[in-house]
Amino acid sequence: MTDMTESNLDTHGGDEISLAELWLKVQSAWRFLWKKKGWILLTGLLFGFLGFMRTYVAKPRFQASLTFSLEQGGGGGGLSGLASQFGFSMGGGADGLGGDNLLSLMKSRRIIEDVLFSTIEQDAPGDSVLLVHRYIETQPKLLNTWSSRGIYPFSKQELNRSQDSALGVMIKSLSENALAVSKVDKKLSFVTVNYTGHDPLFAKHFVELLSARASDFYIETKMANSRTNIDKLQRRVDSVSKELNAAMVGYSTTQDQNMFTVQTVAKVASLQKQIQVTMLTTLYGELVKNLELSKTMIAREEPLITLIDSPHYPLRVRDSKLKSALIGAFLGGFLSVLFFAAKAFLKDLNLQAKALENS
Repeated sequence: MTDMTESNLDTHGGDEISLAELWLKVQSAWRFLWKKKGWILLTGLLFGFLGFMRTYVAKPRFQASLTFSLEQGGGGGGLSGLASQFGFSMGGGADGLGGDNLLSLMKSRRIIEDVLFSTIEQDAPGDSVLLVHRYIETQPKLLNTWSSRGIYPFSKQELNRSQDSALGVMIKSLSENALAVSKVDKKLSFVTVNYTGHDPLFAKHFVELLSARASDFYIETKMANSRTNIDKLQRRVDSVSKELNAAMVGYSTTQDQNMFTVQTVAKVASLQKQIQVTMLTTLYGELVKNLELSKTMIAREEPLITLIDSPHYPLRVRDSKLKSALIGAFLGGFLSVLFFAAKAFLKDLNLQAKALENS
């Protein structure tokens, strides 16, 4: 029992010594850093000044924001069933384009390239320019480089290999660094589109055209199969209408010819024409009714995109110089503390190594 107590005392004593040594090291490190407080303060002030100047001399940034709501239409089951009655297939391609895919669609090359080759009006009335040219012309360095390489100007009808490659780099940069598309809340249907750049005119037009092009493409693709079947049903209605008109003319002609005859064969032919007219009339009525019903159903199924907020001038982003200075000062102070701490640690290691060599 006595041995165990002594052992426990030794253990606790060893822990106390270790904690005491640790505390002494912390105090020693603090005293060392306190001696270097002047350098730490000076480094913090220097980095703070650099942060302030960086914001002060930076090119102004402009942000265009647009918000819209996306309401999905009803399911296409009713229209699919109606189409199958007449031998039409709705297919599954349109249903594969879900609402969340609209966000990815807005950052795709196909949509962005279409937007960049749109024509916009500049500040002066009648002064129009391709959006892609506006982007390049507001960046002198890029303009000089691409002009010297024969990349600029672009042709909307045809791109050579160098232009296609350069355009791909531009679109990737816009998509990854300047454009942000997100849902305000996953439970809600609001989508926000943000673009940040150095040209307010480009920013505003780019966001507006991007939202419009992507929305049109989304709705067109989503409803493609349904509209195709509506067109097929319309052609079927037109065909039956022609057949019905021809049958009615034939029936009238037969009636006129048989007005003064009592031949059985003639009456049979007239009866056949009458039956044909009756059948086509019934079929035509059903087709017209189903066509109107289909148009009503497709209108319900079409996604509804409603603009909530659009960008308005001025679009400039006000960067806080004080915030940049404080971040720079903190970063400078932190780096200087790390430097002196590492220096002290290496010095301590050298002393321990020399002590081991002497022993």
